[in-house]
Amino acid sequence: MAAYEIDIGLRYLRGRERRGFLSVMAWITVIGILVGVMALVVALSFASGFESALRDKIIGINAHLLTLRYDGPIEDWQKVRDKLQWIPEVNTVVPFTYHQALLRSEQNVSGAVIRGVIPEAIPEISGVELTFVCGGLLLPDDAPPAGEPVWLGKTLAETLEVGCGDAVSLVALSGSSAGERQASLESFRVAGVFEVGMYEYDASLAFLPLEQAQEVFKLGDRITGLEVQLRDIRETRKVESLIRQTLDYPFWVKTWEEINPNFFSALKLQKAVMFLVLTLIVLVGGFNIISTLIMSVIEKRREIAILKAMGATRKSIGRIFFSQGLLLGLTGTVLGLAGGTLFCRIAAVYPLIRLDPDVYYLSHLPVEVRLVELLLVGGSALLLCVIATVYPARQAAGLDPAETLRYE
Repeated sequence: MAAYEIDIGLRYLRGRERRGFLSVMAWITVIGILVGVMALVVALSFASGFESALRDKIIGINAHLLTLRYDGPIEDWQKVRDKLQWIPEVNTVVPFTYHQALLRSEQNVSGAVIRGVIPEAIPEISGVELTFVCGGLLLPDDAPPAGEPVWLGKTLAETLEVGCGDAVSLVALSGSSAGERQASLESFRVAGVFEVGMYEYDASLAFLPLEQAQEVFKLGDRITGLEVQLRDIRETRKVESLIRQTLDYPFWVKTWEEINPNFFSALKLQKAVMFLVLTLIVLVGGFNIISTLIMSVIEKRREIAILKAMGATRKSIGRIFFSQGLLLGLTGTVLGLAGGTLFCRIAAVYPLIRLDPDVYYLSHLPVEVRLVELLLVGGSALLLCVIATVYPARQAAGLDPAETLRYE
């Protein structure tokens, strides 16, 4: 695109002092694109922040990857753990057991998911300290011998109407087949009541020390699987592939996304729909570009005819009006991206949208600006603007100078 074509395009956008209508229309077009792009950036950033916050809560109680066997518990799990720890991206590998059982107190009975864990390793897997309503992971030396420790989710403890130090009974079924299954009753004391912030976990999850869980469920030295914590969560897919190559069948791998597939699929669908709906605002700005350039072509018919008479080609005339539309789109997009990013920065420092923690698990709506989403929004807006310039530019290029100057 030649420099004179861009210069003429800018002159046409500015309009004349006695006929400044096109200049006003140009600003209206820029503002329309700006508002659309800014709305997209803000909406997607809030959605990304919400997704990341809930993901952190879910991963805060789960590892990034689980290594399991199709045919049941894992024997000689220490050898498997050693193989996984040789993968450079792996930070921690911890054994666990997973069972369903009944918990009974003097007041009530409730079903629960019992996870046998190494208590000291929970912070290494979650990356954060659990929030405890009472008690904690570390047992005091002077703890009364009222049974082996168990840690309960907050809502589960409320259902059982127990607190730290209270006794609960665990009714468990052990055995590999229906004919071999036996029920056992074990007594434990509540060493801590924790809160994850997700109702699904707070209402059903209980931790037991790994050795106690193996004894209760008659596993011997076997475990259900290995929890794998990565140095960088973005390497999940890569490490999943490496584990599959390292461990043959019957081992299989489950990622943090697959642990709650419906939840994360719903969030992704929500963001996709939000993007499509808010793109309509940018589309309105694209129609403004069409109307602005058509008005410019109508007003500049005489100038266009003179340029053609002086030797300007059809392509050159088309590029003049294409540069106008591109400038309008680029200005609106850049200002919209800057405005949206600035708004999100302010919202990150001063929370603007408060939430009910009992419903959304968060006290406010977090915000996260992602470079990929900024590029997606900017690229989409510019593409719509470029498409909007095609028709007016072709109309201008197709003007017949002889017919135009005849009536001037």
